[in-house]
Amino acid sequence: MELSQLRAFVAVSRTGTVAAAADILHVTASPLSRTVRELERQLGRDLFTRAYHRFTLTEFGRRLLPLAVEMIAQADECELLAFESSPMLRSGATPWTSRALSSRFQQALARSGEPLGEFSSALSSVLLHDLRHGITDIALVHLPVDEPGIETIALARYNYSIAAAGDSSLDLGRPVRLTDLRGRSLLSLPMMMQPKPMKSMLDRLYEAGVASIVEVDLRDMIDLQNRMARTGELMLTTISPDLPSTRFLDQESMQIFPLAEGEILFEVGLAWRTRDSVHGARLAAVVDELRPVGGLELIG
Repeated sequence: MELSQLRAFVAVSRTGTVAAAADILHVTASPLSRTVRELERQLGRDLFTRAYHRFTLTEFGRRLLPLAVEMIAQADECELLAFESSPMLRSGATPWTSRALSSRFQQALARSGEPLGEFSSALSSVLLHDLRHGITDIALVHLPVDEPGIETIALARYNYSIAAAGDSSLDLGRPVRLTDLRGRSLLSLPMMMQPKPMKSMLDRLYEAGVASIVEVDLRDMIDLQNRMARTGELMLTTISPDLPSTRFLDQESMQIFPLAEGEILFEVGLAWRTRDSVHGARLAAVVDELRPVGGLELIG
């Protein structure tokens, strides 16, 4: 097994196509495809399922990916050592969470003693993809995460409410339960933000009898309140001036009904590669500094 084979494997997994991976590695596609095939032959297992030039990791490929990323990271560290340089700690955070929490995360990174690389602001799904492929080393993302080689810790959970434009029918004199939304139409942030927890939340709403859930395109958020007034749709949201989503809802002109405790469980926390020996000690320092004491922080 050669390092070039592992780099080819990780690049194809990252991009999903041989052509795009070849561009990243500055090689031509045909030799790169042969390199991946040779690695599969040596291992005796398929790393990808192939369909219309699109490559998707097999279960074996998913389990191999964290090992390959770690070996490449250690090889890169050897080259940096030769030039008496230190590896950068690359990090990121979803902008769709608490700004205060993101700020504390960045402050903990600054105190970790590690040279800091680029700090990325992206959807949780994008950050996790980069994390799995060694582009990012630690990230603040929405949980849960179910990926081989990725470890997580929850830092906070959201306290949800139901926002309505000119509809007081949910004023029940108590917190709203999901069953109170039976037959209603709800608006939701898009699944792509973090598919696993979003799907779990939407499944929970459908189980409670919600009639329909429409994913709002992020480009349409600016007209969100007008749409709700026009259609009578409700919005499951977290009301906090610390969250970007509140910029699109004028709370003073809307009706906000708190959701009962425990109806929806949605968390945000840190994710990092379990096998990261290059940054391991400093990742542990960041995690330990932010680790909740006495329960998760409540957002909203």
